[in-house]
Amino acid sequence: MNSANAPSHVAGSTIPFSELKRKALTHTTHRGKSRAINLAAGAAALPLEVLEKAAAGFVETDASGMSVAEMGYRTKPFHAIMERAETSMRNLLKIPDTHELHFFNGGATLQFSAIPLNLLGGINEGKTANYLMSGHWSEKARNEARVFGKVTEVAVDPNGLYFDIPDSNKWEMDRDAAYFHYTSADTRQGLEIRNFDFDAVPANMPVVCDASANLGSFDIDVSKYGVLYAASHKNFSTAGICYSIIRKDLFTETTQLGRMPTMCNWMTFHNAPNKIYNVPVLVSVWLGALNTEWMIERGGLPFFEDLAIRRSGLLYDYIDNSNGFYRTFVNSSEFRSRMQVVFTIRSGSGKDHELVEKFLAEANDDLGWLDIRSHPLGLPSDAIRVTMYNHQTQDTVKVVREFMHDFQKRHDLHMPTHLSADLCWEPTSHTSVEQPFKGHVHRGVGVPL
Repeated sequence: MNSANAPSHVAGSTIPFSELKRKALTHTTHRGKSRAINLAAGAAALPLEVLEKAAAGFVETDASGMSVAEMGYRTKPFHAIMERAETSMRNLLKIPDTHELHFFNGGATLQFSAIPLNLLGGINEGKTANYLMSGHWSEKARNEARVFGKVTEVAVDPNGLYFDIPDSNKWEMDRDAAYFHYTSADTRQGLEIRNFDFDAVPANMPVVCDASANLGSFDIDVSKYGVLYAASHKNFSTAGICYSIIRKDLFTETTQLGRMPTMCNWMTFHNAPNKIYNVPVLVSVWLGALNTEWMIERGGLPFFEDLAIRRSGLLYDYIDNSNGFYRTFVNSSEFRSRMQVVFTIRSGSGKDHELVEKFLAEANDDLGWLDIRSHPLGLPSDAIRVTMYNHQTQDTVKVVREFMHDFQKRHDLHMPTHLSADLCWEPTSHTSVEQPFKGHVHRGVGVPL
């Protein structure tokens, strides 16, 4: 990295992967291919089987004589892809007919602005918007809403850390607000809201949720949401679009602000032919279709919820039994994220700060792991973050756990002997493992068990 504004820590090693993979704990093996330890929070790991299918169909997509990357957005081949992408997502999430699904450009961040622009004007002019504060991404969503209107912050943590969420009966909100917004999982500290209390919100107030970090990882009732949206590059596809599920009655000019950028105008896209107003991110829509179809084949949301529980449990069980050597920031099982396990070493300060930095340096520079470092969370050191969205492999998490065990063995003089026998994975985890699930064998197809 030679750019003048390059960050001080850039994920990954300078050693070419062809050389790096000769070392243990630098990769897993799936479908005969060596795969890097990709812990990136976005763009995130995708299933190898889907990537291989996409590679095979990229030059000529769907027997069209052309690549999806060069398709005109007003052509029948691409309209068929859009319909296929919508159908598979509707089937996966059980989206009711009361809601529309859009593939908006710009990711979730553009919707941070589009939501207040579409809901805080007209008959809602002068009203506030309730924003449940739960971490870094709820703060970003709130900041954008403040540009266009008034915000009522709900459940503010004066320390700004958000390691817990108060009971909903303690939430102080504007009961006449235009909508209630929350972020279902925050990637910074590893907090997740899986059981949102809809009864805490006034009956006629639309609930808006940024579900970028955990959509598709457990069953939800889409009908309860006014707006449910998620960036594509974490759980479904590559970067570029935002899956936006919007209740049909919210497509209206009566609640829009008077000055509206076209790319934020829900009505413009809703009324466009086939809901396509301008050039979509063609490849992202197509890859999302392949991926959601693959998820349905695997068993849909029940499969991926079970996987998320077992996969994150590998690390939480180890951390909780490490005799305090490792510790998480979010300790309540109700709010512990299955998508990111975020932790530190002992106190994270002083000599422990040095251990954290040593852990991060070894994992990042020596082993080439991608994106193991998170933000500081009230401590001098950065936190350690292991991202495991829907398609993170369990073998990858086992590599992480094996390294955690090795690191503790080298630096913890009081390491309990039972850790080695009970909580560490054998054999060495850079070799793929076959285990059955529902009568089938999946060897490295994105979610090996």
